[in-house]
Amino acid sequence: MFGKRVLVGTLMITAMSVPAKAADITIGVPNWAAAEAISYMLDTLIEQETGLEIDHVASTNPVIFEAIHNGDMDVHPDVWLPNQKNLTERFVDKEGTVALSDNAYDGFAGFCVTKQTADELGVKSIYDLADPEIAKHFDTDGDGKGEIWVGATGWAGTSIDTVRLTTYGVAETFKLLEMDEAIAISRMKDATASGKPFATLCFAPHLMFQLADLVQLEEPAYDEAKWTMVQPTEDPNWLEKSDIEVAYPPIRIQIAYAKRLEEEAPRAVEIMRGVQLDTETVNGWNYQIVEEKRPVAEVMDEWMAANKERIDGWLGF
Repeated sequence: MFGKRVLVGTLMITAMSVPAKAADITIGVPNWAAAEAISYMLDTLIEQETGLEIDHVASTNPVIFEAIHNGDMDVHPDVWLPNQKNLTERFVDKEGTVALSDNAYDGFAGFCVTKQTADELGVKSIYDLADPEIAKHFDTDGDGKGEIWVGATGWAGTSIDTVRLTTYGVAETFKLLEMDEAIAISRMKDATASGKPFATLCFAPHLMFQLADLVQLEEPAYDEAKWTMVQPTEDPNWLEKSDIEVAYPPIRIQIAYAKRLEEEAPRAVEIMRGVQLDTETVNGWNYQIVEEKRPVAEVMDEWMAANKERIDGWLGF
């Protein structure tokens, strides 16, 4: 019933060039497993319910929102707020060309060390990483600085966490590593296996908490007045103009879609509005796709077949 032809994870379309739109609905797919999984699920459900032809384009957050605004794409499957707040403020609030689904699910983001690291070095707070004597324990290349992953290229959270670590003073004692998450996870697994100190950006939903015993570092509580963020797409001097020395607020994750679909494909919009995910479910998908290296199509077909009653609720049956 849920069998599909396309494996989202095999798409090799460049993120910086958006081809002419041919399908009825085009989903922009950012470069993380949950986005691929949700894209595949939406493809399956919308095509099944409406007969519309769905296409997928691998891309980045700013390109997807701009393309939805311009009519070249229609859906972003996994919008994290406040990470992508600059994009929703422009295209949802100001331009009114993008809408958000009704049912958000919760996530969180922060910085973590392994429990062994916390116990052995006494690291509890983000400010502990700004101590050069502590930072040197995280040094793997002999330059005297530790290393910490801040995210992948194109993620809105990567620039946010670069600002946060700069404001906290950690950027003076640690190199901020921007890399693909598969490489970051491999580094985490190696450090865990060897018992070496390890620090990283951490967030959920994500499989990292199933792969390592992580402890989240303490940060000052979120205060909107102390959250000034300018994204690189907004200003080339974004880092100098940004200042964040507080924790993230609660993260909400939603589907974004072209407002015009409310008239052009109302049933597709009903489906996207009805989807109600949760962190535990998405964590499970992430683990199977990334760690177990199962194809996205296989994981999602299996999950949808086993959760027909839940999906029927989303579809209004």
